[in-house]
Amino acid sequence: MKIWVELNVLKEKHIEIMRSQYPKIDWVTDLDNRYDCDAIFAMPQTLKKDLLDQFLNLKWIQLLSAGYDTIDQDYLKQRGIILSNAPDVYSISIAEDVFSKILLFNRNLEGYLNQMKEGLWKNIHVGHEICESTVGIIGAGSIGKEVAKRMKAFGARVLGYKRTFENLENFDEIYTDQQGLETIYKESDYLIVTLPSSKETKKMINQDAFNLFKPSLLFINVSRGDVVDQDVLVDALIHQKIRGAGLDVMVPEPLPKDHILWTLDNVFITPHNSIGSPRTQERLIRVLLTSLNYYLHQENLPNRIV
Repeated sequence: MKIWVELNVLKEKHIEIMRSQYPKIDWVTDLDNRYDCDAIFAMPQTLKKDLLDQFLNLKWIQLLSAGYDTIDQDYLKQRGIILSNAPDVYSISIAEDVFSKILLFNRNLEGYLNQMKEGLWKNIHVGHEICESTVGIIGAGSIGKEVAKRMKAFGARVLGYKRTFENLENFDEIYTDQQGLETIYKESDYLIVTLPSSKETKKMINQDAFNLFKPSLLFINVSRGDVVDQDVLVDALIHQKIRGAGLDVMVPEPLPKDHILWTLDNVFITPHNSIGSPRTQERLIRVLLTSLNYYLHQENLPNRIV
């Protein structure tokens, strides 16, 4: 078996770890020697149709990411190519990022950082806590579960939305329908969006949703920018219809320098880097090796998409 691994998230030292575990596999990283590979380990944005057309022996694609919205699944189905993702690699770091954004607002950290520059010893009013608040998590998947676990440690009431019902630990309620979604919108003090991008979720958080939000709502998006109607979000922030927003994703990306979001004082922006962690590669390699073991034993991949 021959596998091409894209050198991006992973480096040569990580390939050596996988090579030592499976020495009989021909692991390649150079571009010229990849087109006869049986499998690809790569980021989704690399895998355009014109590239995949050149892989005549391709049977399996293992993504190095959880997201797969840019992949042409119909094309893969036509060719009989298996697609699997890496859903749990980034969940912990993204969950921690959610709290960094919330605590920046709640504890007025920006104000204190500015005061430090002036050597100013002055209290700033604290008006919000996570404890005894209601937290809505739109998308109760692997990221949502990690956020919920930490929210319960803070003493919050946690409401979740997902397409199919499950009794999930650390959620007080799980909703699957529009009425339940509206309940979350109405009752949440914090709304955390962790949805994948799809036809169904595009601009799912729209004007109707914002009409139901509390003025004190803190809005956090660590999923994809297009699941939110960004124009509606901007209007809500400008006119203070919500308290603020912590955003790791936007439309477009990178966000243009002249975009109004950069100028608003009730917004905190990070450049789609909520996955940042010193342990990302360790977790990713573990997922890749597990998937490979399933594949070699011709067992159903637990993270199979197509």
